[in-house]
Amino acid sequence: MDPPESLLTAELIEAQIGGLIKVHEAIEQRKLFILDYHDLLLPFVSKVREIEGTTLYGSRTLFFLTPDGALRPLAIELTRPPIDGKTQWKQVFTPSDHSTGLWLWMLAKAHVLAHDSGYHQLVSHWLRTHCVTEPYIIAANRQLSVMHPIFRLLHPHFRNTMEMNALARESLINAGGTIESSFSPGKYAMEICSFAYDKLWRFDLEALPNDLIRRGMAFEDPTAPHGLKLTIEDYPFAK
Repeated sequence: MDPPESLLTAELIEAQIGGLIKVHEAIEQRKLFILDYHDLLLPFVSKVREIEGTTLYGSRTLFFLTPDGALRPLAIELTRPPIDGKTQWKQVFTPSDHSTGLWLWMLAKAHVLAHDSGYHQLVSHWLRTHCVTEPYIIAANRQLSVMHPIFRLLHPHFRNTMEMNALARESLINAGGTIESSFSPGKYAMEICSFAYDKLWRFDLEALPNDLIRRGMAFEDPTAPHGLKLTIEDYPFAK
């Protein structure tokens, strides 16, 4: 929290929490969460903003886990790098009762939703579900007998994947296709996907429970079933 270049300070966060808890206490109690698209998107902001009718920011969004188990958004930081002779711009938006502040908060949330939907489609869906599976499908078919127990185990999970990926390359992730025309990165969508693979993807951290632990959604607890406890008890993606 509170990286040197960020405007998301401890004072700002504590004010949004209402002074009920200090930032370090919220972190220790696993009540503070961040949706961080800053480092992933910022290198592409200048290029994407050159596309007519399109804009992009790097973003960080903070959430607080309330006693009833809901994640309440506290603040959104949007960042634009130096561009067109202008210095770097960044601003934090928070919930507001004032009409102007309310509209700015809604616009900031709209930007984050655009970032999140693009990340889901490009990284969570295409990259982590379809794309990275291809080498294992090819290797299994080249190196394993169809009677090999590992092949028999993997085959149901690989069924139709190559066909779906081929169709995706024809109409979804191709130049000028559905992804480029529907999501904010535009023609840089696949470049961002490749950047995410280089910076974020690790084979040993993709499966459960390592993925949950890496993202702070679970932690080791020898007293819990399977030695693991969820940070949010009813977190659906851990089931």
